[in-house]
Amino acid sequence: MFNKQIARGIVLLVFAGLITGCGSQKLMNGQKQMRSSFQSGEYEKADHIADSLKENDIYEAKDRVLYALEKGTINYFKGDYEQSVESYTNAEEYIDQFFSKSVKTGIGAFISNDTQLNYNGEVYEDVYLNAFKSLGYLKMNNFESALVEARRIAQKLSEAEQKYGEYASAMAESDTTEKDITWEAGTSNIHDSPLSHYLAGALYAKAGEQDGARIEMDKLKKAINNHQAMPDSKLEFDSTFTRVQDPDQYNTMVMAFCGKAPDKVDNSINTDINRDGKGVKIAIPKLVMQPSNVAAIEAVINDTMSIELKIIEEMDKVARETFKIKKPIIVARATIRGVLKSAAQEGVSDAVEDEFGSVAGDVASFIGGKAREASEQADLRGWQTMPANIYTNVIKLPAGEHDVTFNYYSAERELLYSEARNINIGEQERLEPVASIYSN
Repeated sequence: MFNKQIARGIVLLVFAGLITGCGSQKLMNGQKQMRSSFQSGEYEKADHIADSLKENDIYEAKDRVLYALEKGTINYFKGDYEQSVESYTNAEEYIDQFFSKSVKTGIGAFISNDTQLNYNGEVYEDVYLNAFKSLGYLKMNNFESALVEARRIAQKLSEAEQKYGEYASAMAESDTTEKDITWEAGTSNIHDSPLSHYLAGALYAKAGEQDGARIEMDKLKKAINNHQAMPDSKLEFDSTFTRVQDPDQYNTMVMAFCGKAPDKVDNSINTDINRDGKGVKIAIPKLVMQPSNVAAIEAVINDTMSIELKIIEEMDKVARETFKIKKPIIVARATIRGVLKSAAQEGVSDAVEDEFGSVAGDVASFIGGKAREASEQADLRGWQTMPANIYTNVIKLPAGEHDVTFNYYSAERELLYSEARNINIGEQERLEPVASIYSN
């Protein structure tokens, strides 16, 4: 009887690792297909793939944040702004729910595997969904909601360290392993967003609140100065940004998105935290930048005039910086999990050795170790359709239909991509956004 229980326990460990790996691989493959269609501008196809992944339970309940983020982006560029805002709102609510649940559950929430946890988003994902919500509300002429979302971008960045610091403290209180594991949040040099203040400044100006617009412009300058401290930042304050203070100068906001968010890759390490020479696998992700080839973007209106767009936010670099906040927590919980799995493995092998001898114990330990390693995986889930950079400018157009062609150029002024968009400007138009994306 006893040997059957032991065998069953080892088999369950092995299958747990195999099943976890298969599920994660299916999700990664499905998201890769969806991202490919999105990058090709086949938004309907990308939308269909996302829905198919959900219908076939490849996007599981624990992946609801991811599904909502992808649907939000796809629907925005499809032109379904109401559905886009709804999807991003769902993502935001799921992030809050999952985060609160993980705090209440303590370390018991992540005993199995990070890929099996409810995905509650990265700091930058939680931040930039509000940017798209703001633009979505703009398209629906809901200025008040657009302003709320614009201000939330900067607010979330400013509160991120405190939020995860409190989370780390909660995990430390529930940690009873008596191991030398430090629970703390990391730090980030980015606590503000130029895009947040640019959008808010334009909205205040259009509402006739000139003091509010001026204050946001001052904050914009400070935020850009702060961002310039990041390595390889290309962000600069441009005089065209000040145009948003003059509400009579423009009725159209031209925006272009390019590049891809950083990729998550496995960066697992082995550590001898048990000091027994056997080592414990710590499965953690790291962000790898995917630099864009785009160096300049222009918008050509009706083939008669053009404006150069200026970079206003480096989303990928903000992602890289803010990932530092959560990373120490990811390492700590992976370490805890490794310690507990190692202890369970030792318990099984000791029991086998007592029952059947040292050779059987060694075999059980070997199989248990392989099962433990197989079941421990870095969580590589992420928002696949998130762009890397945002460029913008404003212009005043006469009432009527207009063709806007976005041209994306390399540093050598080679045309990399061109996309045409059509907009209709009403007689009393206050602020109509028109957007393009090149996910190179």
